[in-house]
Amino acid sequence: MTQPPAAPRNNITVVNLLPVALTVIAVLLLLSFFGQVAPSLLAITLALILATALNPLARYFERFMPRAAAAGVTVLLVLLGLVGMGFLAFPPIVSQLAGLSDNLPTNSTQLVATVKPWIHAHPQVAAVIGDDTLTRLGAQLNTLAGKLAGMLPSVAALIVGGVATALVTLVMVVFALGNPVPLVNGALGAVPPRHRVKATQALAQMLKQLGAWGRATMLIMLVTGTITSLGFWALGVNNWLVFGILAALGELIPTLGPIAATIPPVLFTLAENPEKALFVLIFVVAFQQFESYVLAPFLIGGAGELHPLSTTIGILLFGGVFGLTGAFLTVPFLIVIKALYQYFYLKDAPDIPDAVAMALISGKVEEQLDREKEANAETEKALQEARDAELTRQAEEGELDLQAVLEDPAPDTPTEPRPPQS
Repeated sequence: MTQPPAAPRNNITVVNLLPVALTVIAVLLLLSFFGQVAPSLLAITLALILATALNPLARYFERFMPRAAAAGVTVLLVLLGLVGMGFLAFPPIVSQLAGLSDNLPTNSTQLVATVKPWIHAHPQVAAVIGDDTLTRLGAQLNTLAGKLAGMLPSVAALIVGGVATALVTLVMVVFALGNPVPLVNGALGAVPPRHRVKATQALAQMLKQLGAWGRATMLIMLVTGTITSLGFWALGVNNWLVFGILAALGELIPTLGPIAATIPPVLFTLAENPEKALFVLIFVVAFQQFESYVLAPFLIGGAGELHPLSTTIGILLFGGVFGLTGAFLTVPFLIVIKALYQYFYLKDAPDIPDAVAMALISGKVEEQLDREKEANAETEKALQEARDAELTRQAEEGELDLQAVLEDPAPDTPTEPRPPQS
């Protein structure tokens, strides 16, 4: 007796479940690992960036001495330059830091008392900022001051750790700059042979752009600190040198760092003279515009060849995962990711011309799609009218063929009316 066919089993089969699960676990463990070793990662990455940035100078000295000696001379010259600038700037910095607290109001009530007369003297501002707003702002500043005071031990520990990290970084720079061949060979040797050419090209691009970015960053920090300090000095801002150094350090975090560095000088000056604080704010904003559109393109140029939006998104992502360390390392990370993307993916992907993007941005593609949509609508309308006419003719003649009329016609092929039968 023939058995009836078994009913199909509605089972869901998950393909590659174990590799996917292991990949997710590996990514999570990797993120956790990087979160734990963020300071060490900062030191290693900073050492490699500095070694790459100083490599052209070491190559120049290598003409006259061995590579190891050239690396030592390069690092020694950089240290002598830093020590010289520190020797000149250290006394005024200490003096200004010691007097920094004297320029602050002792509490929020004094700050409100300083700002309130200036606000009342400007009715337009008083219409926007009332006395209740100032009182609430003062209470919030008191709370913030208490929190900052509680963070002082942590800041001191952070400074001590930073000095130790700087010493370790210096040693790694000397090692990496003095004998870089084994490091490069080891990195390339870890790549499978079939991808080694692409890896060499990607590594060449990374070294070029990381070195250019490192040199440009140091230069723009120097220029920013100098111009900002001189501007604050000309405006009569107390502790102008400290704020200038803070502006220079803000350049370490692209896009968001310079904005954050402008807040302290404005707030400190606001507590002393609100009108002067307005001029300080105007100067800072004007300099940032000059830096963004003139100084940074001229000094950095195509060092990283990164879009500002990509950099901002990278700061938010890497900063959210790794904190301040990730924000600082955003540009190096993006340079590495971009090089790998270009040589391992885009080499095998079709090249999309810029004309396509320009057509999308200018709206020409939208206009073309609208025209095609209108043409398709007219074609559909013509097809529907032809079918209606055919249906009407057949109904009048009493020979209605519903199957032929109501079935979907072939695309873009109007239904031809049947010839009348005699």
